[in-house]
Amino acid sequence: MKETIIWSGYTWLNRERWGRIHPEHSRAWNDPNCVEIRDGMLVLKTRKSPSSFIVNGKIVETTVGIGLVSNRKKFGHGYFEIEAKLPTGKNLWPAFWMWSFDSWPPEIDVFEAYTSKKKGYFKLFPSKWWRFLGFWNVQTNIHFGNKEDGTKDSIGGLTHWMGFKNPRKNFIKYGCLWTQEKIELFYNNRKVQTIDDPKIMKHFENTTMNVIINNHVDYDVDKENPTESEFIIKYFKYEPLK
Repeated sequence: MKETIIWSGYTWLNRERWGRIHPEHSRAWNDPNCVEIRDGMLVLKTRKSPSSFIVNGKIVETTVGIGLVSNRKKFGHGYFEIEAKLPTGKNLWPAFWMWSFDSWPPEIDVFEAYTSKKKGYFKLFPSKWWRFLGFWNVQTNIHFGNKEDGTKDSIGGLTHWMGFKNPRKNFIKYGCLWTQEKIELFYNNRKVQTIDDPKIMKHFENTTMNVIINNHVDYDVDKENPTESEFIIKYFKYEPLK
C-alpha cells in the first residue's frame, strides 16, 4: 500500500501521521483509494469501504472510507492557502486545517464545512442576527489550550460572509496567515477573522504545524449507505515569512 503522494511540490501521507483510523472516532478510516491526483488537482473522496483495525488491543470495524492527506513538512510561520470546490452529499465534513507537531492543541481550522440533509452548505443562523451574513455553513475554528476540567479552549465555529458563490459549485480560496503575533483567516482574499489575543497566541509559540486536508464525514453518517463524493483542490501553497 503506497503511503505517500507528491502534489503541489510537497510530499503528503494519504493518512494521518499516526495512522489510518482515529482511536476514538471509528466511523471512518483514511482510505488510500480515496486520494487521487487528477489533471494536477487533488481529489479527496468518500465512499463505502469496509475495513477492520486493531485499536487498543480490540478489533474495530468501520464501513466508510475517506480521503485525507497530511503534509510531512513541519511548517513555521507563513501564509497557507488552497483553492477548492467542496463536495456534495449528506453528512459531509470537509476541512483544511493544521495542528502542532508537538502536541494537541493548538489547532487552526482554516475551514470546516458541514452539509445539510439536502446535500448542500446553505444554513441560516437565526439565534444571532449577524451570523445570517455567513449563510454558508463553512466555519473557522481555533483550539488553543486545555481547561482544568479536561475540555479544550476554543474560538469557533464561526461562519463568515463568503459572497453568493455556492462553495460546492465554485472554487473558493481559503487562506491563513500565521505569525508570532496573530492568526488571520481569509476567504476569497477577504479577511474574515483575526486572532491576536496574547493569551491565545502564546499557545502557538515554539511549535511547527502539520497541514491536513480531508473529506471527512460527520457523526450522523449513514454507515451502510454513505455518500460518494469528491472534494477537489486545485493547489496548496505556502509562503514563509521573510
